[in-house]
Parts: sequence; structure tokens; C-alpha cells
Amino acid sequence: MQFILKHIYLLAPVLAIALLVGLYQLVQANRRPIPKFVKEEVEDTWSPEEYMKHLKARKFNGGEVHRLLLRRTRQKAGVYLESLEPAMDTVGLTIVNVFHNVLGDDYTPVITSGNDYPFHARKSKHYENKALDFRIKYVPIEKRRMIVIGVEDRLRGRCRVIWEKGEAEHLHVELLD
Repeated sequence: MQFILKHIYLLAPVLAIALLVGLYQLVQANRRPIPKFVKEEVEDTWSPEEYMKHLKARKFNGGEVHRLLLRRTRQKAGVYLESLEPAMDTVGLTIVNVFHNVLGDDYTPVITSGNDYPFHARKSKHYENKALDFRIKYVPIEKRRMIVIGVEDRLRGRCRVIWEKGEAEHLHVELLD
């Protein structure tokens, strides 16, 4: 017993060394490569007519239709579309189809407003998530007319289509009550 008490001062360094060895082994056991996430890029080669045919062929759930709208358009910085009425997703895809018919499949329409801009008219449908604005400012004037007429024809009875001219020229589309 006297021997143990005489050498007790060695117990702390021995325990510290054992703890360090144990921690080192634990770290080494958990050292493995972090798996890399590789996003698969799927090339879309459908024409606008094929998209519309596909939409009519099988029922999409609301999330799929919304994701498709986001993929087929670009959004101006700050545009909020997450609370959009489900019917507006379908309306937006119809408008994209018209843009593609007029300007070709390579053109990507730009949504300039959803429910995000604080300066819309007081009772604007934007605040009810029932309106979208599409940029047409940089489209040649004869093509703009074709787009506006095409959208009006395709959405007649479902939506009000307004060609808002001026500095921020755009196509305003809102659901009818």
C-alpha cells in the first residue's frame, strides 16, 4: 500500500496519455472521405407542344407543376413565387408555351413579379398570389404583339391579360374571379 501511495503522482500523467491515445484512435476511426454530391443534369429536349401534351397526358401534383414553371422561366432578383395559387402555375406554363411558339424553344421568359413588389395597385391580384408579370421589354415589337395576342387567346375566360407599356414594359396576367 505504501508503494502505491509513494507513486500516485504518476497516475495523472498515465491517465492523460491514455486519454490522448484513445482520442487519437477515435479520430482515426472516424476519418473517412466525405462523399461528394453530384447533381445529375438532365437535358430537356422537348418542344413547347410536347410539354403541353405531356402536361395534359398525366396529372401533375401542384409541387411538380410549380417546379416546372420555375425551371422554364428565369425570375428577376427578389421575385417571390412560393405562395402562388396552383392555377397560376398552369397559367405561367401556358404563357411560356406562347413565348416558345413565337420566339423559339431557346428563349427563356423572365417573370418580373409575383407577390413581391410593394408598389402594385392597392387591390392588385399580386397580393392574393393570383397574378404574374412577364418581361416583354426587350422583345421586338412585332413579336410582342404576337405574344400578347397568343396569351389572350389561350387564356380567354380564365385570366385578364394587360400589356403594360412604359419604362418597365411587361405582360400582366391575373386570374379572373
